[in-house]
Formats: sequence, structure tokens, C-alpha cells
Amino acid sequence: MLLYRRRFKKRKGVGRAVTVIIMLVLFVLSYIEYKIEPSIMDLTEIKAEALATEAINTAVNKAVERLQLTYDDLAEIKYTSDNKVGSISTNTINVNKLKAEASLETQKQLEKLQHREFNFYLGDLSGFDLLDGMGPSLIVQLNFTSSVETEIKNSLESAGINQTQSTLSIYVCAEIFLTSDEEYPNVIVETTLPVAQTIIVGDLPDYLPVQRYW
Repeated sequence: MLLYRRRFKKRKGVGRAVTVIIMLVLFVLSYIEYKIEPSIMDLTEIKAEALATEAINTAVNKAVERLQLTYDDLAEIKYTSDNKVGSISTNTINVNKLKAEASLETQKQLEKLQHREFNFYLGDLSGFDLLDGMGPSLIVQLNFTSSVETEIKNSLESAGINQTQSTLSIYVCAEIFLTSDEEYPNVIVETTLPVAQTIIVGDLPDYLPVQRYW
């Protein structure tokens, strides 16, 4: 009978230990779900946005360098008989060529980011600066697809008396779909990079818009 009681107490102690462990595991999982996971999503979004911005900049620079298009290749300034600017028209073929090349190169650069992994330390996600870089690391994989839209923008700025600087820029908007987890929000990355500019001599008509998109 005494041996049976000892075995019963031992089993009861093991049962309590298992129950405590299970409760601790459930607590940790709940903490990760409600406290840590939002921080992981925020940091992942920041990382994805930074990588996408860098990829877009690289893509646009490569597209511009490859095509070697000048301002005159993209736009034509037409003057009136009294040496005033009548209009600024675009070369549709070259503009579409630049947009297509930039879009294609951007997609290529973004595809290189597939399956990128990042390590986040648990201390980084705690919200306490003293714990940054401490604790076990969590691995998050970026496995995203994207859609890209491009536009050509013309901005006009005063460059002195009777002079105006016209700058052609390419506007790129990329929507990043983080397909590794459906709960991760889409990331919209927008950037505008200048590709060509010139100085316009002469008065501009009042009806000429300051900014135009083509």
C-alpha cells in the first residue's frame, strides 16, 4: 500500500509538471500571436519596402542607361513666332519604350528578391530598447510577387529670368504581394526618378500646366 501511494504521488507530480509546461507553452504562443506577430508584420513590411525601393532605383538606372534617351528623344518644345513656348509634346514611341523597359527591368529586379530571409531577434520585437539583439532569432521569409505601373512626369521650375527648367522623370508604383502569409498586408512602393532635363528659354503661356503625366 505504501509503495502504491508513492507511485501515485510521483505520477501526480509528473502530471502537474506536464500541465504547467502545457500552460507555459500556450501562454508563449498566445503572447507571440497577440504581441510579437504584429511587430513581425511591421518589420517585414519595412524590409520589403526598403528592398523594393532599392530594386526600383536599380531597374530605372539600368533602363535609362540601356536606352540612352535624351530629353529631345522624349519631348519636343514648340515655340510660337514671337519666341514664346507654345507647347511641349512628347515622343510617344520613345516614352512608351522607356516605360516598358523600366517596368520589365523592375519586375526582373523584384524577382531576385524571392525567398529572401531575415532574422529578427525576440528582443527586437519586445519593444524594449535594452533587449535589442537579444534572445532567440525568428526567421521570416519574403516570398512575394508584384505588379508594376510606370508613368512619365514632366515638372517645370523657374531657372532664372525668362528661363524654365523642364525635368522629365519616371514615376514607378509597385504593389508587393507577400504571398508567404496571407495575413501580411500588401506593400505599395512609389518612387520618382529624373531621367532627362533641359532649360527652356522664353515665356511660358499661362495655360501650360506645371506638371503633366504621360
